[in-house]
Amino acid sequence: MIKKNAPRTRDDSPGLDISSLIDVSFLLLIYFLITSTLDPREGDIGLTMPGKYSEPGSTFDFDPAIIEIDSAGVVSLLSEVLETNTDSRTLSVLEDRLRIYQEAAQLQNKDENVRVEVHVDDAVSGQRFMDVMNCLAGLGITKISLADFERE
Repeated sequence: MIKKNAPRTRDDSPGLDISSLIDVSFLLLIYFLITSTLDPREGDIGLTMPGKYSEPGSTFDFDPAIIEIDSAGVVSLLSEVLETNTDSRTLSVLEDRLRIYQEAAQLQNKDENVRVEVHVDDAVSGQRFMDVMNCLAGLGITKISLADFERE
């Protein structure tokens, strides 16, 4: 018989078995890892890595289109400011200018796709960069090279 005034020992203290909670947390973690997916619109953008331009026998007479994205998210094509509204996800003016540039490149090179250099400032938001990449993917432009933003 235990006395009421006797001090408690470790064997008498109540305990909580949390081993089943750990199992459940790992199962939930695995479930969310398996069921989560990337946004296919942004996850399926194909890029051609540098080095494709210098294949033997390939010559380009058409200069690449240079797109600049500054720290404020302003998008320029060949030093002409095109998109200043950073809230807009669709870059219609850039798309129109790239379509014209793409048609001119195809007329000159006949079977070659237009090449694009994207100069990105380090402070630009990732969403603005993805908006430009989505615009390029929508036009079927796959020859893209990335460069650091050059400050004047």
